[in-house]
Amino acid sequence: MNCDAKLQQLNGLLNTHHQYRQTCLNLIASENTPSPMVEALLDERLARRYGNYIGIDVYRRHYKGNRHIAEIEAFTHELAKELFGAAYVDFRPLSGNIAGLAATFALCEPGDTLLEVNDGHRYAYKLASSPLRVNLNSIPIPWDGPRSNIALPETLALIEKHRPRVVNVGSGVFLFPQPVRELKTAMRRANPDSYLIYDAAHVMGLIAGGRFQSPFDEGADIIISSTHKTLAGPQGGMILTNDNSIAERIAQTLYPLLMSNHHLSRLPALAGTFLEWMAYGQEHADAIVANAKALAQALAHRGVPLLAAELGFTASHTLIPIVDSYGEGGELAAQLETCHIIAGAAGLPPDVGTSGLRLGVQEVTRWGMTPADAPDIADCILAALTGENPDIVKPKVAQVARRFDTVRWTLF
Repeated sequence: MNCDAKLQQLNGLLNTHHQYRQTCLNLIASENTPSPMVEALLDERLARRYGNYIGIDVYRRHYKGNRHIAEIEAFTHELAKELFGAAYVDFRPLSGNIAGLAATFALCEPGDTLLEVNDGHRYAYKLASSPLRVNLNSIPIPWDGPRSNIALPETLALIEKHRPRVVNVGSGVFLFPQPVRELKTAMRRANPDSYLIYDAAHVMGLIAGGRFQSPFDEGADIIISSTHKTLAGPQGGMILTNDNSIAERIAQTLYPLLMSNHHLSRLPALAGTFLEWMAYGQEHADAIVANAKALAQALAHRGVPLLAAELGFTASHTLIPIVDSYGEGGELAAQLETCHIIAGAAGLPPDVGTSGLRLGVQEVTRWGMTPADAPDIADCILAALTGENPDIVKPKVAQVARRFDTVRWTLF
């Protein structure tokens, strides 16, 4: 094997990807770019070490030589507690999905019933339908399609009927705050020993910026989340709560059952992410929501229908064009990709349509998008949807993307 040639090939693949992405508009709702400061705090030297600890005490390390790493982790914990108003935080989950599975597994007993939003965030359903065959009964939460939110009267009736152990709210299509207070009030009446889990993966940055809803203030027992998406930190997961017994149960589920080492290199970068939100969170969250609304309005002006138009389209980073008249969502997402617009398909409730796209503006906002850029981005999207020649559309997309080459959002 010619190692030099293979290394050159590897570097070529990396360079090709990075050059390609510089000509693209990334509108994937679940991705983001950390600031240069946060990227600089990703410390590979910590990735060489093992950070296992027992329970909720970050200083009860399994491995020796961890005293300074424990201090870094404790420092990052304190920042998260201050930012999100939590008494306990756990960064051991390596993703939001693992955070959701761990919280669900920790809080439930065999045979328990749970209510969950009927999308990829149904953690009890994943456990019950996996080869593990965990004995949990997952009931889908009724959904109000046109409002893109929980159908509250029907859900309250299910809570009264089934007295669920857990109600898990949150969605991959998270346009608006969800009725946490009303749900928790009903849960206290039906089953005082129940838990409300708020899956904030998509909107954690907006919560950090005080521009969405405050789950703990409204009654959530646990917040689970990833740490990238709107939060724009390094990829990973976290769990927050104000209840000691919940924190202990989740900790026992995480280690040693689900986690051993938890990728320590990301901890300083997480701390930097929290410092950014403390300093400029409201301003940045406002910019994300303003850009989402502006892009939705620009698409609507060009004849593209959108979900929840009568409600102002969105209160988050996400907007959902209804693309039935242009084709099937998955095929259209591929068509957009051919034009260097990166987006995803979205399922729609039958009373709304058959095909949708899920667009998110959080990454282009960090690169410098303002509402003034929305019409040009909408023109590129419409050209791709209507089948314009990709060789004509791609230069237009690249021209818009180049506006953001040197305007990357950073604080320090």
